[in-house]
Amino acid sequence: MAAKIVLLGDLMLGRFVYKKFLEREYQIVDDEIISFCKQHDFTVANLESPIVDSLPIAEDHLVFQGGSDILKQFDWIDLFSLSNNHINDCGSLGMKETVTILDSLKFKHNGLYKNTYEPYRLNINGEKIAVITSTDMMNVEFSDDAPFKTLRVPDEEIFETIKRAKKGGYFIILYAHVGLLFSRFPNPVIRDFLLKCCDFGADLVVTVHPHVLGGMEVYKDSRLVYSLGDFVMDGSSYRRRTSGILSVEIEEGNLKELAVEIVQTDTNLQTKRLPSDKAARYLDSFNYVTNKITANSHRYEAMFKKQYKYELLQHSLSTLAFLYKTRGVTGLLKIMTKRLRAVLAIAKRTFSDRSKLSYDHDAVDRSGKVRIDDL
Repeated sequence: MAAKIVLLGDLMLGRFVYKKFLEREYQIVDDEIISFCKQHDFTVANLESPIVDSLPIAEDHLVFQGGSDILKQFDWIDLFSLSNNHINDCGSLGMKETVTILDSLKFKHNGLYKNTYEPYRLNINGEKIAVITSTDMMNVEFSDDAPFKTLRVPDEEIFETIKRAKKGGYFIILYAHVGLLFSRFPNPVIRDFLLKCCDFGADLVVTVHPHVLGGMEVYKDSRLVYSLGDFVMDGSSYRRRTSGILSVEIEEGNLKELAVEIVQTDTNLQTKRLPSDKAARYLDSFNYVTNKITANSHRYEAMFKKQYKYELLQHSLSTLAFLYKTRGVTGLLKIMTKRLRAVLAIAKRTFSDRSKLSYDHDAVDRSGKVRIDDL
């Protein structure tokens, strides 16, 4: 009997999502999606916001902070990854409180650890599965006295973790928070690292963080699904608000089935399944990315350099269209003026060669001092 696993993208329970929830509690994820996930044995999601009750709600739009009261709507999620660039948004206190709250509410989590990292291990219908969570960066690095660590890409410790789990007879799922923002295609440096993870024994690699739905690659006996997109998020375009629900079946230690369902967070900040005709557009995009990665697997860096410019231009146009539709001309101009730095930063990224980068900040630069806002 197979083990059926669902993997979701970024789950952001702060900012406008939490503010709306506090004003009037509403159902964030549609019942149809919840029912679909419950039909499977186990559901994994990336918790892209610390859960903190003891601090005032952050007014900074780059700080993702949710509260414990909103978590009751997500008791159908079996495992939260805490390995992402926003988990330290509220500092060491925020990480401690997040772990304490999740533990008190009986939520399983993985990603923050004190001494030695261990994957989350499952045994479902006799299938041994290890979920390894990791991230490539933090918006604000941990302080010297931080109570936790995270497994970091491209640290070779990940290879050793995979090898140990593989020796134990586990099917390996690497759930990695990596990639360049707004690009459906993985950056070459990260792609090379993830392929190497497969060489060491990763059976399924799933990435989150770029805020858009990506595509898939088949490598030897492994599958890599690049960027599931934002499952719950308040981003400023439908491109950002569209996500893939990845469902897999594992039988006798092998991946037997893999499917992607398309969902989208609407203007009421509710995540719903898209009708088949609208979902087809995003599935076509997923297949386009998949085919282009496959066709250019041996000249990937050269292809990425050209493709990345198109990705950022598409992001900019989709953002402008969404803001115009939802805010009108006046609202669009206000936001563009208020976030002029974001506009200039994205323009600079569009016409830069970023193929050698291993990660992409969305709040501060490498020095930790200059903020780089994103729309």
